[in-house]
Formats: sequence, structure tokens, C-alpha cells
Amino acid sequence: MTSKKKIRFIANPLSGANRKRNLPKLIEDNLDHDQFEYEVCFTEYAGHAIKLAKEGVDAGCDLVVACGGDGSVNEISSQLIDTNTILGVLPCGSGNGFAMHLGIGRDVAKAIHFLNNGKVITIDSARMNDRTFVNLAGIGFDASVARRLHRSKLRGVWGYLLSSIRETINFKMQPFEIQIDGKTLNRTCLLVEIANAPVYGYGFSIVPQARPNDGKLEILIANKAPKWRYILESWRFLNRSFHKSKLVECYSGLEVLVKPGAPTAVHVDGEGYKLTGSAHFKIYPESLRLMCPKAYAENLHISTRKIPAL
Repeated sequence: MTSKKKIRFIANPLSGANRKRNLPKLIEDNLDHDQFEYEVCFTEYAGHAIKLAKEGVDAGCDLVVACGGDGSVNEISSQLIDTNTILGVLPCGSGNGFAMHLGIGRDVAKAIHFLNNGKVITIDSARMNDRTFVNLAGIGFDASVARRLHRSKLRGVWGYLLSSIRETINFKMQPFEIQIDGKTLNRTCLLVEIANAPVYGYGFSIVPQARPNDGKLEILIANKAPKWRYILESWRFLNRSFHKSKLVECYSGLEVLVKPGAPTAVHVDGEGYKLTGSAHFKIYPESLRLMCPKAYAENLHISTRKIPAL
């Protein structure tokens, strides 16, 4: 008989999704106990998930599973990069953008079955200054929304929409110097998005051409325009065509340096921060092992589209 694989589940007990579900019972009822032995660890303070993930790697866990949203995926995956430990995802957060991209959806029990019969693939990770990310990072409007949402008592999709409306009223576009693989663009922007994977929380796709295994970053620049024009273009998030808008430019590269004209906001996998200097982005190909649904692994392909020359 082969030995069972070891899984460590890491969850925030205060998250809305985990309060509403009996997560340990869902795991007990749906995990394949012939394949796995497991433990469930609950975080006790901000940043505790990082420590628990590193302990899981050091203890020789085969999988460490982020039971949360994109913020949890970000913290836990940061400790699994360039290790043999596999990242798993249970969609217990609000937006769950990365889980939606993988085809996991929002059903936790179904997501546990994807751990039982999924496929392990290797994907790229990226870094913004000293912060790693696996999905998206951005500077400008969407990062300001993320910071506002973090301070808001209203969570979920309604909190996101309200924060977006308030930020639309107050946000001022600003100049950026953007260097992509050493070539420089000067733009006044609504936002600059740097993508390893394509999906915001709640399934909104901003850079649908991004593929997390193609060894490159996708860069979307939303140029200065009256805000009402972006409001009229918002339908494009629903049919994955925002990158086709006349208001935006798209590029591809290995390394990006963004210099804002004034202090602004940056988000990394949906978590918003204040940015007072420049932001340096770099791709790290084939650096993270990931458990995903077989259908996702089979459909994942490297894009062959042509990228505009700088």
C-alpha cells in the first residue's frame, strides 16, 4: 500500500463564508480518505496564514489548501513558490476570482472533490516589489476601490459595487511612466493592470488573454477619458471584451516598472495598499504547483495572439 498524501487546510474562522459553513464537516464528508490524511488550521491573526503555510511546507505536506478568497490564496501561495508543495483552493471568500478562473466555482463541497480527482499543473507566479501574486495586480482606480472596500463594513458584491461608485466620483486620473522590458510609455491613466491570470473577484474578467503558464505578464493600460465613457464600457467586463475597448492598450512582457506621478494605490491579488514610490513587476515562470480541475488543465493553452510592438 502507498502512503497517504498529507493535506493542510488553512482557513480564516471569521470570514463570512466560513462562519456560514461547517468547513471541517464538509472536508470530512467529501475528502477521499483513502488518498489523504489531513488537518484543518484556523488563522488567529492577520498574516497567520503565511506562517501556517510555511509550517506546512516544512512539515512535508503534499498539499496546502487556501480556504478563502484571493487574499488567502495570495498569502498561502507565497510560501509554496519554488517548493514541491502543491497549492489547493477552496472558494470560501467573497470574490474568489482565482477559483472562478480555475473553474472551481463557489461550491465548497464540489471544490473538495476537485482535490480528490483533479490534476496537478505548474503555473507561473509574479512579484510586485516584495509581494508575490498569482492572479492580478493593478495601480490606480481598481486598487483605490480595493483599499476603500477593505475599510468598509459592507462586504460582498454590494460592498464592491458601492465602493466602486464612491471611487468613481472621487478618483482623479494621473500620469504614469510605464517601462515594459526596458521600453518606456508615458500615459495619463485610469489604471494599469498587470496580469498573470485574468479574473477579478465575482467573475469579472479584465485581461482575458492572460494565461498563468505562458511565462509572461499581460499589461492593460486604461487611458485617460471622461468617466462616463468607462461607465458605458462596463458591460465589457461581463463578456470578456474590455481589452478590445478603444480606451485601452494591451502589451505583453517579462518585466514592468510603473512610476506614478503622485502617491496612489496598488492592489496585489485584490488586497489594496498605498503606493508612494514605483512598482516593479516580474514574472517567475513555472514556479508554483497547483491542483486544479482536469477540465481546466486540459483547456489551458499558451496564447498565440500577436502583441502590439512598443
